[in-house]
Amino acid sequence: MKKYLLILWGVMAMSFYTSSTYATPSTATACVAPTAQATTLSFLNTYSDNSFARFVPTTADGYLVLLSTATTLTATPVNGVHYAIGDTLNTAKVISSSWETGVQIYNLNPSSTYTVFVFAYNNTDCVEDIMYNTSSPLTGTFTTTAVSPYQPTAQPTNLTFTTTETSVSGSFTPSSNDNYVVVMATVPNLLATPIDHYIYSVGTAIGSGTVISNGSATTFSAQNLTPNTNYYFFVFAYANASCNCVGVYRSNDPLTNAVTTVKPTCVAPSSQATALLFNTPTSTAVTGSFTPSTGDEYLVIYSTSATLSALPVNGVIYTTGTTLGNGQVISAGNEVAFNATGLSSGTKYYFTVFAYNNQQCNNGPVYNTTTPLTGNITIASTTLQYFFGNFHSHSEYSDGTGLPSGDFAYGDAAECMDFLGISEHNHVSAGMALANWSLGRAQAAAATTSTFLALYGMEWGVISGGGHVIIYGVPDLLGWDPGQYNTFVAKNDYIGTAGVFPVINSYGGNAFCTLAHPNNTDYQGIMTTYNAAADNAIVGTAVENGPSTSTNTTYSDPPASMSYLSFFRNMLAKGYHLGPTIDHDNHNVTHGHTTRGRTVVLAYNLTENDILDAMRHMRFYASEDCSALVNYKVSNNVMGSTLAAATAPVITVSATTSSPITSIKVYMGVPGSGSAATILNSTTSSTLTYTDNALATGSTRYYYVDITEADGKRIITAPVWYTKTP
Repeated sequence: MKKYLLILWGVMAMSFYTSSTYATPSTATACVAPTAQATTLSFLNTYSDNSFARFVPTTADGYLVLLSTATTLTATPVNGVHYAIGDTLNTAKVISSSWETGVQIYNLNPSSTYTVFVFAYNNTDCVEDIMYNTSSPLTGTFTTTAVSPYQPTAQPTNLTFTTTETSVSGSFTPSSNDNYVVVMATVPNLLATPIDHYIYSVGTAIGSGTVISNGSATTFSAQNLTPNTNYYFFVFAYANASCNCVGVYRSNDPLTNAVTTVKPTCVAPSSQATALLFNTPTSTAVTGSFTPSTGDEYLVIYSTSATLSALPVNGVIYTTGTTLGNGQVISAGNEVAFNATGLSSGTKYYFTVFAYNNQQCNNGPVYNTTTPLTGNITIASTTLQYFFGNFHSHSEYSDGTGLPSGDFAYGDAAECMDFLGISEHNHVSAGMALANWSLGRAQAAAATTSTFLALYGMEWGVISGGGHVIIYGVPDLLGWDPGQYNTFVAKNDYIGTAGVFPVINSYGGNAFCTLAHPNNTDYQGIMTTYNAAADNAIVGTAVENGPSTSTNTTYSDPPASMSYLSFFRNMLAKGYHLGPTIDHDNHNVTHGHTTRGRTVVLAYNLTENDILDAMRHMRFYASEDCSALVNYKVSNNVMGSTLAAATAPVITVSATTSSPITSIKVYMGVPGSGSAATILNSTTSSTLTYTDNALATGSTRYYYVDITEADGKRIITAPVWYTKTP
């Protein structure tokens, strides 16, 4: 098929040329360059951006026309090379290559001088394809005018808009011109202008913008826009219909104006912020941050209450410092970080973050009040505070009465009761089951508030097998009953490799124990032979206990005063490091109400971590007076400290009590000596200062304080261990 088509074309071509006055020889001959160049080059209508050149032909097949801003050429056409419009020949550009003797020249610069070069060539039926006459080409020069006579003299005026959320309609006052091209952009600079003689269709790009209208209309419309977005419009007048100039634009000083589409009506964000984080607080401030959601702004509120009493109201703008129910606004806006200042040390603060929309919409703000982001933090105290309570009691989960939740509530209602620990017997024979261990811990967490701390621990062991140990800071139930423990510890094993004291030590952190109603022969003979594992695990021992089965709730049934004080003194003499506690050992719902005796803990905050940490560091004392505030230090180190210094220890004591103080006695002993401590100094006032100059260099002593009030109530403090260094 291709073969016959080619033959047919050849026949038709031959027929065409045969009928022409330019007959083709039957055999191709060598090309010969024209002997003469064209003549009489003239220019018509040399406007600011275009002109028309014409010349008189000679006996040639065609003419290569070049345009240059230079007056001479440094190169000439190469025989055999066909040049296309737009090709360059050194400093010149090809603007025509044909038999035509008239050429329209476009895209010129105003007030500029150009030179046109015309080369005659032959290329009809010759072997070399094309041959140029490169000698003395026809040359002519012209200069464009400053402004095209067809360029509009003015732009339109008075560009105005009507907007919706997604559209802009505009209109303008026409100038005296034929047509207008309207360009829309989302940036204020268009970066380009229309090119003369090019007619732009709608959707065509001009610089950073897009053509949205072209023609004689003085109104336009743009659709499918983004709400609340700035749009910039540019209107260029151009001449077209009244002249034969094909789009001459007035490109400078276009009519411009900008408009913002309407904001949508506000709706609540679909989600809340997440991941509330707090940085380490100071004593009066805390900073925090969160991950944003779909909201464009966030309201951050803090309160000392776990539940806000009011929610933000749509349409109301809240500013920093505004009160909202029982909370206070600390941040409102698009920031995802906040800073709360002026806080009280030792206080728990609850933070709530509400997402809302306001920036990109009308009729806001509109808040998402469903399940806001929440979190809390306790502001650290830099001052030790006094907290009164009891670590030894029971609920119906072992051999006590009432659920832990009810017992905690009853203890919370007692006088001078900041904390209550329920220490369940750890074994089945006393009523304990593994399933109840997690229930009790959960109820303790639920009962804890900013003013009351509920703790859940265990009383490990049996009296007949070595005595009871009160354990806290261990999250697992230690036991020996099959299936009723988290961690196995054999019954009656205290100091073995897997005994209860080494197991407590294995938990680290704030894990510790105290000794309940002890005897000198208890705990596998630790009183007989010093045991380092026991010394590390034990932080205290009861100097007073019970009465465990009392039903008294009028604070009028105290136990025998300091009945276990001798055990405490003997343990210190043996070399153990521990302080004195008072245990209630409640087996009925009398928690905190049978006696006003308390273990008093010096901690920075009323939190589980801080209270257990204070116990671990032996910052506590046993007081039969639940309002007694004792400040006891050795060389400015608080009770429970172990220190070494080259100077003599300076002992200071001051106390505030409910009954006048009749004596303050400072006891001194030598750890590991086996001899009980003796009175070093005493006073009948409420303050004492004494320097132990008798302490020899290289020697160690421990000091504790025994205070007696006029009503007979006593207070025993944890010791301070002091080594005098060389």
